[in-house]
Amino acid sequence: MSDPAETPPRPPSKFAAFLREPPRAFEAVLWLLLAAVIVGIRVYLWHLLPAYMWSRDAGSYTYAAFQWLDTGHMIFDGRRGPVYTLLIAAALRLFGALSGVVWLQHALGGLSILGIVATARVWWGRAAVVPLFLCGVCLAAYGLPLHLGQLIRNESVIFILSSLAFCSWWLALKWNSKAWLFAAALSAGVLTMTKNVFVPFPLALAGGVLFLEGHATRAKITRVAVIVIAFLLPFAALKVHNAFARRVNPPEPQAGILFYGRTAQWTKLDGGIEPELKEKIRAEVEDYRARPKLDNNIVIKRTIVPHLWRELQAQGKSAVELDRLCRRLAFEAIQNQPAAFWQQVRGDIYKLHIHDGVKNEFPSPEQIGDAIAEMHHRDDQQQVHPTMEYDKNLAALEAHEDQENFRLFHRLLSRAMLFQFYPVLETTIAICLMCFFTRGREREFFLGCAAVWFFNMVLLSTVGRPIERYLMPLVPVMFWSLSGVLVLLWKLAVRAPRETASGA
Repeated sequence: MSDPAETPPRPPSKFAAFLREPPRAFEAVLWLLLAAVIVGIRVYLWHLLPAYMWSRDAGSYTYAAFQWLDTGHMIFDGRRGPVYTLLIAAALRLFGALSGVVWLQHALGGLSILGIVATARVWWGRAAVVPLFLCGVCLAAYGLPLHLGQLIRNESVIFILSSLAFCSWWLALKWNSKAWLFAAALSAGVLTMTKNVFVPFPLALAGGVLFLEGHATRAKITRVAVIVIAFLLPFAALKVHNAFARRVNPPEPQAGILFYGRTAQWTKLDGGIEPELKEKIRAEVEDYRARPKLDNNIVIKRTIVPHLWRELQAQGKSAVELDRLCRRLAFEAIQNQPAAFWQQVRGDIYKLHIHDGVKNEFPSPEQIGDAIAEMHHRDDQQQVHPTMEYDKNLAALEAHEDQENFRLFHRLLSRAMLFQFYPVLETTIAICLMCFFTRGREREFFLGCAAVWFFNMVLLSTVGRPIERYLMPLVPVMFWSLSGVLVLLWKLAVRAPRETASGA
């Protein structure tokens, strides 16, 4: 009799082999299905709500685009910058109506989702196709990008630029490509010009080149130069535009003002810096402290900051000096009440990770009602532009306030299981796992993702507010971290039959 130990291993089952390396035809079907889901759910949303949703800040984005259409001169808003205004101008030129902004946002957002999933497929191979398809369907039906794609707000373009930056960097690492590295740094520069939430990203690019990728000294210098030039290129282009523009709006930075909006209740009214200015805002600060619920928009847009701005204008000072003053007041307030500030930070971190969860009820009656109210009360009494199609859009919003029509759509959003329950908490855990279990350049990528992720967690708990829409630039990181853990588990599972057969 033959020795059982010499029995040849049983071949893996056809199903196991299929899962490990799906046929190309099957993969092509999955990609077509994913594209159909991305397009279909956005078309369905427009069918349910064939209108753009005007936001409180929409006027400051659209005014320059309207002026360009009417006069041929583009004068960017000093607070909002050029990027989103240029997208609005492109949509108006292409479609002739402000509704075209929504169509363009959904189209570019859908392409970004496809690119996010495709980039992961390039890295993780054909064995990851099935879990990536399922996760990609969840990303296509995630309510946050769908919601903000319908609004006249810049979060959609921030998501698109974030996707470009991260996808380009991952491909640069995969193929050791300076061209993709240039694209990553350029996208990060344009994103930073739009909203400064990617501070660690160029540092991660340069740090990886210098310390993790094993390049020769000359290659390191070349790649760092590529990063610096690409990142600064958008700012150089804006300077050239401003040099030839007929008129340039002065910059209106907001970081210090936003920071003070979160700390104004602890303003040190007696003593300290600027005692004369503090005396003028004393009553407003005390009224704000007495409110049962604090809201930094009251500080920033209605009471304390507008009062400070009037005082500084009377002294001939600029918006830059207002931002600087607010930053100084914020730091002094924290020094005055450090325990209260850290308690607020802890509460915001808890709210981000656990308390709020996910909202699938978009569009809600409150959101449609807010859009209607904002159209009636536009920024600075802005005149209605013909491309707004004001009456048509308002009628569409008012006709679609009945939530019964959205019941199926809300159910579809709730099936995006990758982003249900507590996605921020899950991402924080998943990104740590990916940093631990990956190796080489894949680990470098996730270390960079972690730097951007935790920087924004701190930012949203101190300077900003823990609002769901501020997660838009982090959606690619959320997807790759959550799906990455599932892909690791999937690969482990589909390898198990083979290992068992080999050891039989």
